[in-house]
Amino acid sequence: MMASNDPLEDKRVEDLASHLAETTDKNVPNLLLALQDILDSVVPGSQRADKIKKDIWNFELLQSVLLALKQDFSLINGKWNTAAALAKILAHCSVGLDPPDSHEFHALFLPDAAERLLILSRNIQHRYCKIPEKTLTLKDDLIKNFKEVVDSLQWLYSGHLFLTTNVLRSNYLLQMLITDDRETSIILLGMVQSAVRVNSLVLNTLDEKVVHSVLDEIIFKLSAFNDAEIGAAATRALVNIADVHTPLIRLLYTRYKGLRPLLSRWTGRGFGRDLKRLLALLDAGSAQQAELHRLHRAATTIQAIWKGFLQRKKLKKANRGLATLQRSYRAKKVEKSRIQEYEREQKELEHQLLMARRKAIRETRQKQLDMISAMPPGDVNKYLAMSQIQCAIRIQARWRGVLERRKLGLRKATARQVKAAITIQRHARRFLKKQEEKKKEPLLWQPPPGLDDDRRVELQKVIDEKRNKGTPKERNREAQEELHKQAQEMLLRYFAFRGKQRKTYQKREALLASLETDADLLTNAPKLEDASNRDVYTFTSHSAPIAAKALSNHREELLLLRQPWWRKLHIEEKTDDEIAEEYDTEFKIL
Repeated sequence: MMASNDPLEDKRVEDLASHLAETTDKNVPNLLLALQDILDSVVPGSQRADKIKKDIWNFELLQSVLLALKQDFSLINGKWNTAAALAKILAHCSVGLDPPDSHEFHALFLPDAAERLLILSRNIQHRYCKIPEKTLTLKDDLIKNFKEVVDSLQWLYSGHLFLTTNVLRSNYLLQMLITDDRETSIILLGMVQSAVRVNSLVLNTLDEKVVHSVLDEIIFKLSAFNDAEIGAAATRALVNIADVHTPLIRLLYTRYKGLRPLLSRWTGRGFGRDLKRLLALLDAGSAQQAELHRLHRAATTIQAIWKGFLQRKKLKKANRGLATLQRSYRAKKVEKSRIQEYEREQKELEHQLLMARRKAIRETRQKQLDMISAMPPGDVNKYLAMSQIQCAIRIQARWRGVLERRKLGLRKATARQVKAAITIQRHARRFLKKQEEKKKEPLLWQPPPGLDDDRRVELQKVIDEKRNKGTPKERNREAQEELHKQAQEMLLRYFAFRGKQRKTYQKREALLASLETDADLLTNAPKLEDASNRDVYTFTSHSAPIAAKALSNHREELLLLRQPWWRKLHIEEKTDDEIAEEYDTEFKIL
């Protein structure tokens, strides 16, 4: 994709150069504006952008832009807007360009370009100051063009730092600084501040007279102007220059002795931070003292920020603690009121129940009195005797209930102990059974059951026949080792599963023996009328849970036999879970 676009870009630059060669000088600036579209079509800093900049230099289009900036743009179409656009093209094409003839570019072209941009800025400033205030639209356009040209100049010397020396010692810059206009003064002070910040050693390369001239103009604006923005820009410029050029502090202290009281009139004008820094520099009187003051202020600021952070952290913690305390107090208060309300309701309910009980007792006694008064006199004593007997029966029933409820806990504990004992016995029998089975297991070195000598001789003959049937292939050392390794793995796998197979075989044999024993027992069982106690003992289980389950099943079968046939239609078989739940219920009853 890049290879297909490069010839197109080269052709556009070449076509623009051919058009410029054929046109008149008046149309050259407007044609050169097409360079901006070419630059905008590529990514800044890419290889395509570098190639286009070299093509612009090789076709001498950049030199044409510099020559076009020397014209009077009041007669050109677009006027000073065209000049500002050409200044932007000149700056953006010059930054990042490294042509083969580097000496010509750096020693001749770039200083000339910086000087031309300063001249263009001075011309725009001159026209801006001459225009009356009534034509505000034209003044707005000119100040916008002036700012664009200054921004292009800043872009140019930010890419080539040695140009900051040419800019600051230029007479055109001093001429522009000597102005009473507010807008251009602010922009120029910002440019001076930017140049010193870009190249911190630029003031060391300038003559003392140049530095004094620049400082005279900056301090003059502090003394002669009342506008807060100009004062802020001048103060900020002095502070930034003093940060990168420490001899300036001593110069301000010795050369401009009246600056300290002069700055007091700018207090409270909106730039107090920069003003405090400048006053601190003036109070220090030397670079060492200023550095100490700066470090002291930095330490004080860090301590203040850290203490503020700690206090805010404590305040947040206190707020959270207070909120938690309030929330806990409110919750306890709500819980206390709820408990009080609940107790009040319970007391009210108890009082109502007591009154209802008393009322019922009074009504019952009144009915008894009415009934006794209606009885014949001879039956009254009999009725009272029967009432006393019934009351005694009730008291005895209540007391027996109390005694039985007292014994219920002991019965539950006994049932729990019986259940625990049964569980322990079951696990013990299972463990002993496993131990007996392990003792009965044959050792691994013993031959498997059923392999006698005849069978062994027969298998040995089969093995010999298979060996004699085909001679083994000749194998190298590695193949033999691999075969030996496979045989060992198969042998280990056989021995690993051999014990499990024997256990399965023994379990199967034991189950078959148990089934045969049960079958013989059921086959030889006598009839019910001929059964003796010994036969009953043979079919009786010694496990309490099994006996309880058998008894339950027997009762169910008897109950089912007594039922009519139509009740047996909807009887469903019970699941294992229902049977287990039923067993647990019966065991608890027992």
